[in-house]
Amino acid sequence: MQERLETELYASIATLDQLKKMFDLGAIDNRSFQRESQALLQEVHHHIDSLKRVGLDISKFITGEQITEAFPDAADLLRLREYPSVRSLHGMSSDQYYDYIGLAILDVATEHASKGLMGLAELIVEVVRCLPELKTVTYNDVIEAVNRVAEHGLLPGIRTLRGGVKVVELRPLELRRDQADVVNLAASRGHISVEEVMMQLKWSEDHARQVLASLVETGMAVADIRFSTGGRYYFPGLRSRDTAEPHGTGPY
Repeated sequence: MQERLETELYASIATLDQLKKMFDLGAIDNRSFQRESQALLQEVHHHIDSLKRVGLDISKFITGEQITEAFPDAADLLRLREYPSVRSLHGMSSDQYYDYIGLAILDVATEHASKGLMGLAELIVEVVRCLPELKTVTYNDVIEAVNRVAEHGLLPGIRTLRGGVKVVELRPLELRRDQADVVNLAASRGHISVEEVMMQLKWSEDHARQVLASLVETGMAVADIRFSTGGRYYFPGLRSRDTAEPHGTGPY
């Protein structure tokens, strides 16, 4: 019976992984993916519960079958990385480990809250720097902890901008459509000019300046009006700390 359950679990995880890959390639629409992935997630959890009832150590199964390496997309959806060895968790349980990282995330979010949002990669680096005692903490661990903090309503969570840039909302942001359009444009470089907004979004100069000014008022953008392009606006939350500052200004 155990062997049959393990085979069914393995097959369900493999199917879920393939489904996620097809979705990422655009072969499956969002509604179909949500429906089918939810069914597979329930199926996998049912198999896991059945194996637990017969006394199987799920972490040993995941490690022995190299599930996270063979099916990384499914492993992320299933949060199978919650089953690392006790040694890698520094003697803490899985919940304690992610709660510990979550506290560092909230510290970083509080420090940078005025920005409104922060690049996911920058937040991960900041959090890892805050946790030198956790020498084995990974980027995936931080992302998992961010998701848990968001689930508890302590942060709005991770958002993917139109250009593919992932950011973390540090406080609730109720952006209008036109404000979101500007943030999406600025995402890749961390700054945008009035002229670029006008050209890319086909807006009048008045509308471009009004929207940019509204983002300055929220604290998300900082204006530098010396440029010949009619003004450049920096988004501190979208820029790495290592990025050079414009002379004479400081968006931080």
